[in-house]
Amino acid sequence: MPRTLTEYRVFIGSPGGLDEERKGFRATIDRFNEVHGNPTGVVFAAVGWEETLGGVGRPQALINEDLRGCDYAVFVLHDRWGSPTGNGKTSGTEEEWDLALELYAANTIRNIGLFFKDVDPARLRDAGPQLTKVLDFKKAIEAERKHLFKAYGHADEFCDTLERHLARWLRDHGAGRAASLSIGPDGPSVAAESHSLAVETAKPGAAETAGPSFAYWLGEAIALLEATPPDARGALFCAERAVALAANDVDWARAENLLGNARFHLNDLPGAIASFDAIVMRLDAATTPAEQKRLAKALFNKSLALSVLGRSDEEIAVYDDVIARFGTATEPALRTQVAEALLYKGTTLGQTHRRDDAITVYDEVIARFGTAAEPEIKNLVEAAQQFRDKLKPKRRSQDAG
Repeated sequence: MPRTLTEYRVFIGSPGGLDEERKGFRATIDRFNEVHGNPTGVVFAAVGWEETLGGVGRPQALINEDLRGCDYAVFVLHDRWGSPTGNGKTSGTEEEWDLALELYAANTIRNIGLFFKDVDPARLRDAGPQLTKVLDFKKAIEAERKHLFKAYGHADEFCDTLERHLARWLRDHGAGRAASLSIGPDGPSVAAESHSLAVETAKPGAAETAGPSFAYWLGEAIALLEATPPDARGALFCAERAVALAANDVDWARAENLLGNARFHLNDLPGAIASFDAIVMRLDAATTPAEQKRLAKALFNKSLALSVLGRSDEEIAVYDDVIARFGTATEPALRTQVAEALLYKGTTLGQTHRRDDAITVYDEVIARFGTAAEPEIKNLVEAAQQFRDKLKPKRRSQDAG
């Protein structure tokens, strides 16, 4: 019977010389759709200059129009930069990159992936004008610290990382949190880049004559993260002041968690992980439900930051820590966090080609939480069932007689 599909368009921009990556880009998306996308009703469509229809006008302008209609963008560079496009830009890739940043700032594009293919060290001694422009661009990205990028050696490695990106984007959609941060069980969502880090809602407090209160700074930090687009630098400023004014461990953890979220938005993943680790260290022996909820959130947020960095083994270890600490908890928020940790662990195992282990984890989600009444946990169980069924090999039918 007819059903509705959600399609996300993914643009690839690259100079010449990366034909293998561009072919792998399309093949990876096709394979991902077949295994993961179509069964869940969410598919990804590859978009690049190959799909651009001929028409009257500057060729790059036609490619730009295709980019404007995309939900995600992926850029890949190696040793070439390209040639001027006739619009004041030094190459088509530069023009596409600048446009993608504008679209991201306008909240049109949900996420941008940037990849640099390793260059033979011998070539760096005499880079030449094309490679020099690529290296200058990479240095600018590193200096600004506004965008993450992934270095890789071979096209297969690029495709593996792309597949992990697709899985995260699908996971965000499936959890109803596409491009959003989850504030927690009592609050709304917060606009973000690509992951669902758990932040905390502010509670109103009495004004202080000496200056803005802890609750004020906490609320301002949350409001800035909720803005479209998020003002992560402003949130960072407010969260730092909330941290300084926190009167107890729980309030401090709420503020430090927001600080980690702001750093995550700014692509300062080591800084974000440091914030979450600080909470874990301070609340390691937590016994009260309020402290345990903050500890669980910090651990889970750390695992998502590790996921973005591609450190899957460490990511899984943190999920295991959440499960070990809170696996027998009865508090709804902690039960949800455990179910989510299990689901994400299974997804990461599947992404890293450990299918049997992933199936075992999905089975554990269903066994533990199959009768749960909480709507959030029910959604996680349904997702686990879908992902498990896709990973299980299909039985061959046998002829009768």
